[in-house]
Amino acid sequence: MIAISAMSASVQAVFYLIAVVLFVLAGLAVSVRKMNLIGFGLACFVFVFMWNAFAAAG
Repeated sequence: MIAISAMSASVQAVFYLIAVVLFVLAGLAVSVRKMNLIGFGLACFVFVFMWNAFAAAG
C-alpha cells in the first residue's frame, strides 16, 4: 500500500490557485514556449483528487 495522508486544505488551495492561473493564461492566449497551459492547469486540478483518492485507498 501507499503510505500517504490526505492533502491539507492549504496545499489543495495552492494547487487550485495554480490551476486557475494557468486556465486564465490559456484563455488569454498566452504562450509559454508553446506549452499547453490548459493541460498543465487540468493536471494541477486533478492532482488533488488523485492524491486524496490514493490516501483514502491506502
